[in-house]
Amino acid sequence: MELILRYPLHIVWAVTNLCNAHCVHCSSSAGCRMPGELETEEALGLIDQLADLGCVDLALSGGEALLRPDIDRIISHAVKRNMQVGLGTNGWWIQGERARELKRLGLSRVQISLDGLGEVHDTVRGLPGLFEKATAAMRACREAGLQTHVCFTPHRGNVQDLERVIQFAYDQGIHLFNLSQFVPVGRGSQEMDLSPQEWKEIARLWARKRREYAGRMKFTSHLAQMALVDPALARQGAFRGCQAGAGQGYIAPDGTVTPCVMLPIAIGNVKDKPFREIWDESPVIGDLRDRGRLEGKCGTCAIRERCGGCRGVAYGYYQTHLAEDPHCWLPAEAAAAGRETAETQV
Repeated sequence: MELILRYPLHIVWAVTNLCNAHCVHCSSSAGCRMPGELETEEALGLIDQLADLGCVDLALSGGEALLRPDIDRIISHAVKRNMQVGLGTNGWWIQGERARELKRLGLSRVQISLDGLGEVHDTVRGLPGLFEKATAAMRACREAGLQTHVCFTPHRGNVQDLERVIQFAYDQGIHLFNLSQFVPVGRGSQEMDLSPQEWKEIARLWARKRREYAGRMKFTSHLAQMALVDPALARQGAFRGCQAGAGQGYIAPDGTVTPCVMLPIAIGNVKDKPFREIWDESPVIGDLRDRGRLEGKCGTCAIRERCGGCRGVAYGYYQTHLAEDPHCWLPAEAAAAGRETAETQV
C-alpha cells in the first residue's frame, strides 16, 4: 500500500488577493486585497509552522505576490527555514534589477503565467501589454540565474495556442513548462471548459511534447489523468494523480486552509488554530486520502489510486469533492475494467 505522508511537502500560499490583472479563469477571483490578509508577523509565524511540519517546498502566489510590500521578507524567512521557495507571477513587476534581487534572496524558481501569444494572452489576463511584460520578465529571470518556468491553463478561449506557446517557451530558454488544469471555480465558468475528448487530446499532446523536448525543457502537469497517457508516469510507484489533501495543500491570503488551490473547501484558518490541528482534524482531508470514498465513475475505477480524478473539477461541477471527474474521457466500463491505460493510449 502506498505511504501517504501525514502533512504535505508542498504548500501553495496566496500571500495576497491584490492583482493588477483580471484573468477570465482566475480560481480566486483576484483583484482587490482580501479582508484580514495575514500581517507580516503572522506570515512569518505561518512559515515556521509549515517548516516544523516538514514542508520542503513553498510556492508563493496571489493575486500578484509581488504586490505584497513584505514579500522579500517572506521569501527570505522561508529560505532561512530551509524551504525551496517558488514565486508565481504574471511578470508585470519583474525587470532586470528586481530579478537579481529575487535571486539574492534565495528564491528557487519563478513561474510566469503565459496563456497565449500576443493579444490572446492579454485578453485572457485582462491587461493590455502584459504579454510583452511577461516575455521581458522571462528574459530578466533567466539572465539573473533563476529557474524560469511557464504555466499555461487551457480553456475555450486559448487552447488553440497551446502548441505555439510550448514552442515559444522553448525558444525563450524556459527551463520547465507546466500544463495547469482549468477548473470551473472563481471566475472560471463551465462554459469555458473543454470536453473530455479535448482534455484527452491535450494530455496526449503533453505526453508527446514531454518526450520530444526530453533533456531540453522539462514538463509538469496538474492533470490527474496523466498516468493514462504517459508510460513513464504510469510506471512510477509514487505517482498518485490528484495531490489534493495529500502531497499538497493551500493557504489563502486571509489564512484559510483548503486541500488544494483549486478545491475551495475551507477546512480551517491558521488565525484560529495551528495548521497541524487543522490538517489532522479535517474530515475532508480524510476523504481525500481514502479513495474508496470516491463516488461515480471515479469510485469504481480500477486505477483510482493512480489518478483519483481532479477533486477541484469534481467540486466545480457537482459541489462535492467526492464526485467523479467530468474531465475524464474513459467510459465507465473501461475505467472499472482498467482498460485504456498508458500502454494503449500512447
